[in-house]
Amino acid sequence: MKIHIFYSHYNITGTDHKTRPHWFNYEKCFVNLLNTIEDRKNIELHVVMDGVIEDNWIGKYKDKYIVHEILTGNGNDAAIKSIEIISKLDNIEDKDLIYILENDYLHINNWDEIVLDVFQTFEGLSYVSLYDHNDKYFLPMYDDLVSKIFTTTKYHWRTTPSTCGSFITTKKILMEDYNEQTGVTVPSGDHHKWLWLNENKGRSVLTPIPGLSTHCMEFLMSPTIDWKKINN
Repeated sequence: MKIHIFYSHYNITGTDHKTRPHWFNYEKCFVNLLNTIEDRKNIELHVVMDGVIEDNWIGKYKDKYIVHEILTGNGNDAAIKSIEIISKLDNIEDKDLIYILENDYLHINNWDEIVLDVFQTFEGLSYVSLYDHNDKYFLPMYDDLVSKIFTTTKYHWRTTPSTCGSFITTKKILMEDYNEQTGVTVPSGDHHKWLWLNENKGRSVLTPIPGLSTHCMEFLMSPTIDWKKINN
């Protein structure tokens, strides 16, 4: 079982207008990912670049990945393009894992081993996010949230109603949910999409406790982990 990462990126540097921790930097997120997968023979990294790869800092690392250049100007469309690209690649087997990954995430070491472990432990698993959503612990809308807790030999996992645009699944599930994941049958919006997939196709989402990654948004990062230290 291989992991194929499809990293969505566009021509951006440093930070942006979103509420970020003061230490956030796009390039550091990417270098962190490279460090966590270094020398992993069962991981293949693709960069889906919305623009020209040579016009951005990520071009410095082009010997580390397979590049797919697209032109959309929209991050959501870039994720959809990633799924379209995956559907046309013959070298990815149905049982292989696909990691659709946005460019503002940090990861802990050995996340890949823990992900392989959970997919090998629970046959037929639908979707996994590596992000332990901090909002699940303080937003009033989640006061009555009920989660089922699972364990493997390596980690704890919980069910969650939804996640963001970064997730892992098998190629088989991704292709079965192609229309939903590309916005054909479900309106845009991550939260609504995941709820629809659960209610209509029985798809579940698991997230780890503690997180294996974090979305780098102030106040929303996976709790209990010193992400600044990991970033630095």
